[in-house]
Amino acid sequence: MPKIYKCQRAKSDITILKTLDDSLIAYSTKFHGIKIFDFYECEIKKSIANAYLNSTVSACAFSPNNEFFAFVNNRTIYILEIQSKEIIHTIETHDEDVEIISFDPSSSYIIAGSKNGRVLQYKTNQTSLLSRLCSFPHNRKNITIDRKNYVSSFAFHNNSFACSGYGGAIYIIDLYTQTNRSVITYNKTRINALCFLDEDTLVCAKDNGKVDIVSLLDEESHKSIDTPISSIETIIIMPNPNYILVSGNSNIITIIDIKNSKIAHSKYIEVESKIKFVDIVNSDSLVVALQNNEILHIELPGITRLKSLIAHNSLKEAFELIAKEPMLQGSNEHRVLEEKFEKSYEIALKALINQNRAHAMQILKPYKDIRSKETLIKELFSAFENYLRFQALFLEKKYALAYSMCSKYEPLKRTVQYKKMEQIFRLAFSNAQRHIVQNNIAGARALLTEYNTVISKKPLIKLLITQNKEFVDLLRAIQKRDFQTINKLVDKNELFKQIPNYIAMNNQIEETLLEIEENIKAAQTGKAETLLLTLEKIPHVRKRREELQLKCKYAVLLQNAYEENDFKSCYELLDIYKFLRSTELGMLLEKHWSKLMQKCEEYALDGNIKDIKKELGQLLGLPSRSNKIGDLLRVSFHTRIGILMQKNNFKGAEAIIYTYIDIFGVDSEISHLMKKFEKISSCKLAITQTNEERPTRDSWRYNDIIMKGL
Repeated sequence: MPKIYKCQRAKSDITILKTLDDSLIAYSTKFHGIKIFDFYECEIKKSIANAYLNSTVSACAFSPNNEFFAFVNNRTIYILEIQSKEIIHTIETHDEDVEIISFDPSSSYIIAGSKNGRVLQYKTNQTSLLSRLCSFPHNRKNITIDRKNYVSSFAFHNNSFACSGYGGAIYIIDLYTQTNRSVITYNKTRINALCFLDEDTLVCAKDNGKVDIVSLLDEESHKSIDTPISSIETIIIMPNPNYILVSGNSNIITIIDIKNSKIAHSKYIEVESKIKFVDIVNSDSLVVALQNNEILHIELPGITRLKSLIAHNSLKEAFELIAKEPMLQGSNEHRVLEEKFEKSYEIALKALINQNRAHAMQILKPYKDIRSKETLIKELFSAFENYLRFQALFLEKKYALAYSMCSKYEPLKRTVQYKKMEQIFRLAFSNAQRHIVQNNIAGARALLTEYNTVISKKPLIKLLITQNKEFVDLLRAIQKRDFQTINKLVDKNELFKQIPNYIAMNNQIEETLLEIEENIKAAQTGKAETLLLTLEKIPHVRKRREELQLKCKYAVLLQNAYEENDFKSCYELLDIYKFLRSTELGMLLEKHWSKLMQKCEEYALDGNIKDIKKELGQLLGLPSRSNKIGDLLRVSFHTRIGILMQKNNFKGAEAIIYTYIDIFGVDSEISHLMKKFEKISSCKLAITQTNEERPTRDSWRYNDIIMKGL
């Protein structure tokens, strides 16, 4: 059973809860601001109040770097610095009523979802909209969009961003380049929580209590799991990543076994009131906020106990706990415990080799009553009761008898003598192979006579002696790398796979494949191409070889484009072939892109279109990243119009508004600026554009005003 401690009781409804570091927890309330408390002492360490942080706040979030707190009140995003307790930036959302907000993993951007179904991106240190990432519903056909439109959930993993909203679709994009955009549309139910397990797997939790595990490599492939929670709001990856925790509109926490797609614990934790928020602390505890405003400190039933047992060297209890609790199996603590036993086992084995039985018993004493280790320990001591005899047989070169002892007493295989015997056998077998090639069967038999009664060697020796023609054919095929003959012979007799030559050949092939992969990543494509030629006639690696050949081909294209300063082609290749981003050159180019975007974002938010064009150069027309570039250009126009209106330069503002509409069409952002313009200038704009005349999202790429001079 978990240990549950009542830690805090908030004075008003809790609106968000987050673990800041190893011991500090922060939460915000409806009427009483932010509180930061020590998780273990349950003492308030800091209180933050602000006039705007009140009951009308519609969304809030703490930043991943724990430096900022963002909240939305009356269509304004406020960014508060936790250290100074001061508002450092405000962002007007204009006609957007924001209901969900989050920082990106770098804490450089704020992502907001509105009642209009729009997902918006802002910089934390600026005041203007940077980009509209997507809008819901995804498929607007046969859907009546009304006031129930929404954005319901966000998730981040490295550069990837996922979000869901009205209609149940899930958008996935690269947040920083706006490439690799995909939409998962199989679901029609509201999704209240998203979580990346890794870059290729997404978990989504619905308000009907179902959890779906979705493969991003095959978007049609997904597994659905029913849970006892009617509406799931939270997904957390547990310390053992094969399991996730889910909670929602109930008083229970459920654990799901992701690996086997099933419920591991339907009521892992049960509390007295419905759960609002959950976060994990130090991988061994949960902090839980309830709807009755209590905050609980919950020690995870297994992990906290296991850590304590390991720290106090209570090994029997630790192993018993792991046997009872499947979620602990494969955890970091379990690995630590197994490594601890293995180290003790090796020390005990060396003590027995040195005839120090008492020391070995002392070393393994903490494990003697552990059920999973009893047999191993018993076998170890039993084996070394015969060690002197085994050692004598080795020295007398009675290898058949020595091998027989090792078959009976497995721990003897860890000794130096056994390893030496294996070396001697491999040498004898290699020499016997040479005799077979020379058609000297008697010579081969004589070399291997003493191993005829060794059970582990007998089948291989029999194969060599009785099927010597096939054996010779295999050896020659391996020497000539005639893989068609090798495969034919191996298919005929599986024992051939045990021949040292065959094993060595396969190890060499695997090493070559890994070396090719590394060469491609390091832009050493010449070496990769040379090595690929050596694998040309190997059927069982054909698929991997063809994949590597394609990777090498595109890596060469990337390298050539880079050497020719054709950066546009470089980024087009990176966006088509995602694996190129993991190469050294790909990472260098993405780092360069990130710096470019930082500069261009600053230019856009200053209304500086000219310097955006200058900075990007030929990249301005990069089709694969046109969404990101187009958003920067739009923002620069918006900012420029705003600056001109502030200066009462209404003619200049009007001219840019018309230019904007010619290039980008009428969208919500320019509509807001137009209303503002007409209000403060008392001038009516003559806009007659119809939906049929509205330019497409990327039509700016073909506009002379934008592209001239490139």
